[in-house]
Amino acid sequence: MKIVTYNIQFGLGKDDRFDLERVAGEVDGADIIALQEVERNWNRSGHVDQPVLLGRMLNKYYWAYGPYFDVDASAPQADGKINNVRRQFGNMILSKTPILSTRLFPLPKSALRERHNMVVGVFEGVVKLQSDGALRIYNAHLGARSQYDRVAQINSIRDTIRQAPAEGGAWTGNLAHSLWEHHGHTLWEEDASPPPMPESFVLLGDFNLEAKDPEYDHLVGPKDGDLGRVSSHEEFIDTWVAAGHDENEGVTFSANHSPGDEAGMRIDFAFVDQTMEKRVLGARMDEAAQGSDHQPYWIELDYAPHD
Repeated sequence: MKIVTYNIQFGLGKDDRFDLERVAGEVDGADIIALQEVERNWNRSGHVDQPVLLGRMLNKYYWAYGPYFDVDASAPQADGKINNVRRQFGNMILSKTPILSTRLFPLPKSALRERHNMVVGVFEGVVKLQSDGALRIYNAHLGARSQYDRVAQINSIRDTIRQAPAEGGAWTGNLAHSLWEHHGHTLWEEDASPPPMPESFVLLGDFNLEAKDPEYDHLVGPKDGDLGRVSSHEEFIDTWVAAGHDENEGVTFSANHSPGDEAGMRIDFAFVDQTMEKRVLGARMDEAAQGSDHQPYWIELDYAPHD
């Protein structure tokens, strides 16, 4: 299974051109695609519906969109009617197999006075696997302005991931049967089979932090001298490290648009739970991609839930 995460910067490439087709070409071929900074109805990107356009370009994929930022962009018409428009910004999941259910979780944010601080979020998708079972995908975008916010956001994501299996899927139980029994109608009978909420998950996206930052410890566990990372079953596994790379190597973002630049940073990640660590077959950054100020980060998993 090939999974890619890519902050597409609303289609604005290193050459300062908006080109969603280029972005689509850079991720096409993955089994699961997680995109960040996908927008609707922004002036800078031509007031287009980017999720719909990307869905048309990648038309062999199922897709879902989670706009954690949503504000009014409506305008009254001369006849008094309202042209209702929402200006949105968020994450998108695409999959070659059905996305059985989704949930959107806004993350904690401080009201900073002297710098722009935008609401961010994590988008959950339960994706059907080709063989059997399902996998949880968490597409995250953490704040860029505040270390304090990022720690709170990581803790919020951790709680969401931990609680999900106990809460169950989008609905639980036989609602159709119970409603018929108590109310004498079958209005909910199409919901006879609840979607799953599997234990295994992949958490990926733009975390706006580096492995050298204190926030990284909140994801993978703290360092303990020569012992290295001290992690428990609660910690996440960095797929880049699981694939054999040093945690301080790699570049997924560079302010001067040069992937080989020493000032570049690895701020885009994919994490798995402890049970999936040995299923990480490989990880790479696509250094040739030009569609954004980030580079796509690809992982390959040997995942079979019936093993």
